[in-house]
Amino acid sequence: MSMWTAIALICVAGMVTGIFTDRGKNKHNEELSDELNSLHAKMDALEHDLRKRVETIERIVTSPKEDLKRRFDHLDKAS
Repeated sequence: MSMWTAIALICVAGMVTGIFTDRGKNKHNEELSDELNSLHAKMDALEHDLRKRVETIERIVTSPKEDLKRRFDHLDKAS
């Protein structure tokens, strides 16, 4: 085997290795992207839930009813 044949084989082996490495990285990136999308969906659901809770609390706190004061007094006595 000549020196140029050995150099060519080494270059081809390096390119093949690079191709497989890139495919592995792309697969890993796709998995990370899927995981990131899942986390975004969970955060959106939590944000929606928290917004509903805050709206409920605002509605209770801003209620002009006298019953509200009795509810707070009852909570103070319970704790």
